[in-house]
Amino acid sequence: MDADNRVILNCGGIRHETYKTTLKKIPATRLSRLTEALANYDPVLNEYFFDRHPAVFAQILNYYRTGKLHYPTDVCGPLFEEELEYWGLDSNQVEPCCWMTYTQHRDTQETLAVLDRLDLDTEKPSEEELAKRFGYEDEYYNGNISRWMKIKPRIWSTFDEPYSSHTAKGVGIVSVFFICTSILTFCLKTHPDMRVPIIHNITVKTPQNTTAWTLDKYGTN
Repeated sequence: MDADNRVILNCGGIRHETYKTTLKKIPATRLSRLTEALANYDPVLNEYFFDRHPAVFAQILNYYRTGKLHYPTDVCGPLFEEELEYWGLDSNQVEPCCWMTYTQHRDTQETLAVLDRLDLDTEKPSEEELAKRFGYEDEYYNGNISRWMKIKPRIWSTFDEPYSSHTAKGVGIVSVFFICTSILTFCLKTHPDMRVPIIHNITVKTPQNTTAWTLDKYGTN
């Protein structure tokens, strides 16, 4: 009876042996629907062959045994997701201890997508795109573009896109210089040595019974 319940799984050349009842623990998956009528069943060796990633399959089979899905750190996230999809498993079942490591590739992909969009934004727009952006699309198609319509996009690029021209880079450098100067000035004003003293001229009596004047510093501004 025990031998009849056993099943041999050959994944990428590595043979695994488990019980059929173990594979039935997670229904509606590829392993839970194994039958000898499948094309990947070898009646001579009495095993099922899958040409898939063996390291990932070890964790997947362990998921059937223990009910806990762990992420192997020696494979990339997209490959793991692809394997889970093939075996019919949900990636949201990854254990909390592996979740941060497993989802790092998603954060990386989002960052790369943002960088790709930034690269696209640095490309010089066409005249038609500029016409749509500045609201003279009809004049552009009719060929009635005025001098101001041609100059306005250049002015906008100079102040809004520092990499559009050498003039725009110069404007950007000057803007950054004044910003840094303002921040430095604000910081220096808070230093005690840079504050302006408040001095009063007061009258005092000397030991010789004469009147003298002295400067008294009682605060800073």
